[in-house]
Parts: sequence; C-alpha cells; structure tokens
Amino acid sequence: MPETEDQVIEGIKKVLGKLSEEDNRKRFKKWNKTVAFSFKEFNKTWTTTLTGGLPGDLEEGEIDKSQKYDILLITDSKTWLGILNKEVKAMSAFSSGDLKIKGKMIDLLKLKKVL
Repeated sequence: MPETEDQVIEGIKKVLGKLSEEDNRKRFKKWNKTVAFSFKEFNKTWTTTLTGGLPGDLEEGEIDKSQKYDILLITDSKTWLGILNKEVKAMSAFSSGDLKIKGKMIDLLKLKKVL
C-alpha cells in the first residue's frame, strides 16, 4: 500500500513532538532554526521554525530549491516511515542516498537524537 501525505505529516509531527519531551527541551532550548522535510513524490516540503527548541506551526508548500533552511531532510515517504517505524536505520538510508540531510554537521548530529 503506498504511503500517503497524512502518514508523512503524522510522522513529522511525531518527530517534532519529541522536541517537547523534558530531556529534549533542555537539549534544544537554544535552537532557533528553520527545519524542512521534503518529499519528491508529493512535490511538497513541510516546514517549521523552532523557537527556543519548540516547533511552531507546520507549513506546507511546494518544493522550492531556492529556499534556504537551517536543516533540510529530503527523502521519500517509504524511507521516512521506515525510519520512524524502526524498519530502516537512518544512517543506512543516509549512506545509500535514500535520505539526504543538509545543514551544519553539529545540528544534524543533535537532530539525530529525535529521529
């Protein structure tokens, strides 16, 4: 069964929700960053701005390669949901090119805590 946009959005919200957990609130409290999740098969990017480590509203838009984000994850829905369901290892997906992440390395290593 093909993955749907709703499943992808729920997965994004699940990851962003982890930022509100007590341990993560402390870890990310100084983060003021724009984070985007881009899925080619939907030609959409979902974006949020973290303020003090807490996510704002999730905004939907078309993929815009000219847009700059502090952190950008690019993948397909099958890989994304596989990572969230612990069926796919994020590092394996990254190594194979199924998951691309753009941003500062220190930010990426920190973000790995909630994936």
